Amino acid sequence: MNESKFVAEIKDLISLIESKNLTVKGCSVEQILYLERRYGELPKYYKLFLSLLGDMSGDFKKGTDILFKEIDDINECTIELMQENGINVPCEIFSFLLHQGYSALFFIERNDDPYVYCYTEGKEIKKTDYVFSEYILAEIDLYKKYQCCY
Repeated sequence: MNESKFVAEIKDLISLIESKNLTVKGCSVEQILYLERRYGELPKYYKLFLSLLGDMSGDFKKGTDILFKEIDDINECTIELMQENGINVPCEIFSFLLHQGYSALFFIERNDDPYVYCYTEGKEIKKTDYVFSEYILAEIDLYKKYQCCY
């Protein structure tokens, strides 16, 4: 994924959200450093996402935990969910999204743009076809298609 295209797509999303009089705010350098102290080095594209949209994201991903303030809970709940269901927790797991407490997205690798993995309660861990940047762009496309005009 081209970094400038990724950033431009997120900035277009931000403009769209702000046009609806909703607030968008990226994470501070200190917030990102806090996460890296707690969870180890994070992927470049995830840090770009956080820096632009990680503190407040308007109605993007509404109903799904994805923001900085939720990251600790997201990771604790993902691990707990896996353990409760007899799933071996991957060693380098970092969960960046939790949907309704039963489905989590995470990465294991810590390269610039790692593959996204999914765990849904009652199922096995699945490696998706998306790297993180592709996942975010797909979510932006869905947002534009279904939520931009409300």
